[in-house]
Amino acid sequence: MARPLLSILLVFAITAGEPSARATGSSPLGVVTQSAGANINSSGVSAGATVFDGDYFTTTATGLVRVRAGAAQFYLAGHSNLKLHAASGGTLAQLVAGTLVFSSVKIDAMDVEVAQAHIRPASDQPTVAQISVAGPKEIDIRATRGPLQFSYKGESKIIPEGSAYRFVLDPRDVDIPTSPAASAFPGRKATGPSGHEPTGFLYFIIGAAGVVTYIAIDEALESPSKP
Repeated sequence: MARPLLSILLVFAITAGEPSARATGSSPLGVVTQSAGANINSSGVSAGATVFDGDYFTTTATGLVRVRAGAAQFYLAGHSNLKLHAASGGTLAQLVAGTLVFSSVKIDAMDVEVAQAHIRPASDQPTVAQISVAGPKEIDIRATRGPLQFSYKGESKIIPEGSAYRFVLDPRDVDIPTSPAASAFPGRKATGPSGHEPTGFLYFIIGAAGVVTYIAIDEALESPSKP
């Protein structure tokens, strides 16, 4: 009886002495600065929480979470899913659903991935952008401050400051006439990255670059160099 009990106690002692997986992982990516109705890895998260490589964020319909990560910060709106990874010089944010607003001051500080497409600052200057998943292969991108670079399957497109586009990935697999972007601009022909027949993606102008929620008014997002 004493021997099994001793074995159990040894197991508990070894387990208690092992640090958590997050603690033994890579260096922290950033810190949560604001949170409401949000989870990190299926658990509630509050301001001050440390963010690590591989952390997964979800928000409720009215939820939000804001994270500062190096030379960038981002704001995740309601009904959104996002996974973070460390990247060379910055952070890779994989947006699965919903809307993300990010600000940065360096070209490699933030790389947003949506359905294997990538959106990042086009230069080393203050940049503010809003990215929304509009459908399985549709992405709305608004360049509020500074230009952006969109890339997919070896092709790229510069999004000028003050403009907004809807990108459609793999257009040959998508029924373009039913796209909300297409119906909003009847008679406007979709164009590919080179202005010719679309291949990997096409895009539509969808209007001014003002973000659809109040998050772009936040002074901290408009001044990414200020914590």
